[in-house]
Amino acid sequence: MVIKNAKVFINGRYLDIDVQFKDGVITNIGKDLADDEVIDAGGNYLYPGMIDTHIHGAKMCSYEDSADAVRTIAGMLPQFGVTSFLATPLVRDVETTQQTMRNIREAKGCRGADIFGIFPYMPYRNRSIAYYADHTPPTPEHTLAVCDNDLSDVKMIFCAPDLPGAMEWISWLVTQGVVPMIAYTEGTTEQMYEAADRGARIVDHFYNGLPLMDHHFSGSTVGLLLDKRLYLQMTCDGVHVAKPFIDLAIRCKGVEKIIPVSDSSKYVGMPEGVYEDNGKTVIFKDGAVRSPEGKLVTGANPYDANMRTMKRLGYSMEDIGTMFTENAARCFELHDRGKIEIGRRADLVIMDSELHVVQTFVQGESLYKAE
Repeated sequence: MVIKNAKVFINGRYLDIDVQFKDGVITNIGKDLADDEVIDAGGNYLYPGMIDTHIHGAKMCSYEDSADAVRTIAGMLPQFGVTSFLATPLVRDVETTQQTMRNIREAKGCRGADIFGIFPYMPYRNRSIAYYADHTPPTPEHTLAVCDNDLSDVKMIFCAPDLPGAMEWISWLVTQGVVPMIAYTEGTTEQMYEAADRGARIVDHFYNGLPLMDHHFSGSTVGLLLDKRLYLQMTCDGVHVAKPFIDLAIRCKGVEKIIPVSDSSKYVGMPEGVYEDNGKTVIFKDGAVRSPEGKLVTGANPYDANMRTMKRLGYSMEDIGTMFTENAARCFELHDRGKIEIGRRADLVIMDSELHVVQTFVQGESLYKAE
């Protein structure tokens, strides 16, 4: 099969070329490619399939519900252009989380976006505000227990580097083949640098869960901006982070170090309204889920909607393409996806000029087509 008449995004540019794939893999890229099966993209954009590295649920389903709930999440994501994702379950007690990990593992390989790994959302936080009041120091023993004594498909775990034993834990995590992430920290700039020295590579949904910058104090937020080694996850939905702060992060890091995430919850794909969540009332309105008092509780915008938000905020199509389609694969050293290149998976997304999904392919199979 070959896709023709598309603006093909590769390495920060849009190219007038064809993309051919067979048996789930990209086989050729170039001009005037011949094939018995041709898809005319109609002058639209062609991107590598999106990789969402922070997503908690969709369509009123969470990972702890069941393996079928996980399959529902995976099956829904291609309509948003997502072809791979890190399942991001909230870590509760050990026994509950072990079952959640089993749900995800049972669902891996299901039809839909590929679950390329798990990002267990640990309680290894050090933040003073009540919503993040659990201050659990990270230990190998707790990490292994929560993950059901299996880290083989765990791709990333966060911690606050200023917690007791955190630096040693970061070094240990690297030896397990898992990416250490920085999050929810009250630490110093110097501690952020040491965490990066030990192998930390990425920061959880930047600026959220971090302290305000105070010019009298060498704090974590400024250190995370200054260290060029660190990628920044960012929820670019126009709700979590104001545009000037997105601008600041891009100026400090460059677009190549920004990884947009949906940080979306089970409310994605649901109508706006009032819901009950674990005995608490939440209000889903204007793309945000808030408490009755107005506090932001969680994300609810799908991945492609965030691309449209960034376009509306004035970011270039080239920068949007780089941030939303290629950076995650680079950060996680995924060489089989995340870029339109011969030999990589035929995970592809056709989008129109306003960045609405027209068609999504996962390993060459069309899993979503707009009506």
